Amino acid sequence: MISAAIFDFDGTLTPLTLDFAYLRVKVEELARQYVDDALIAAQAHLYIIETIHAIGDALGHRGQEFQEKAFRLLCDLEVKAARGKDLYPCARDVLTRLKAAGIGVAIITRTCADVIETVFPDLWDYVDVVVTRDDTRHVKPDPEHVHMALTRLGVAPAQAVLAGDHPTDIEAGKASGTITAGVLTGRTRREQFTEAGADYVFEDIRGILGIVSAA
Repeated sequence: MISAAIFDFDGTLTPLTLDFAYLRVKVEELARQYVDDALIAAQAHLYIIETIHAIGDALGHRGQEFQEKAFRLLCDLEVKAARGKDLYPCARDVLTRLKAAGIGVAIITRTCADVIETVFPDLWDYVDVVVTRDDTRHVKPDPEHVHMALTRLGVAPAQAVLAGDHPTDIEAGKASGTITAGVLTGRTRREQFTEAGADYVFEDIRGILGIVSAA
């Protein structure tokens, strides 16, 4: 029986407006004040958040200063990109129906808390738990991000479905033992979700209602 639904945010509950290439350029510009291009290039295979942590770790005593500045810059850019947008039209209705059915609702996101509050100021009317990168270094696809949400919800992994618009959401869910659902509202194609091992693939989050009612 499904007792909880965990959602990614950007691309899942709200349109994806982030230009990740631009975010990386700005973070790398800051990083050049601390390290050389060789160290920056060595992190090219990492996502932006993991890049910030890796460079900070390499800096020793100046690492915390760099990380704080980098995450402040990243958050400012993310909030700027988030201004003026709202949730997808169906999102509040889906969350309301889940709550009415006694389903715990959580959001996990690699973005900062300020973005959630900018786009979704009434979130606590619809959501029980929010876990952002401000709460943990180990964000999805690391399973710790999901485990934190599950712990706060008080739900076992097998009783939860995790929905997201990117393969990292599926990876995090599978590593945590949840049911996984890919949604086609972001940049990921159906076949990519299938390759990632998603249990379900939906056009949008309304598909969650069907598997919850069927459980």
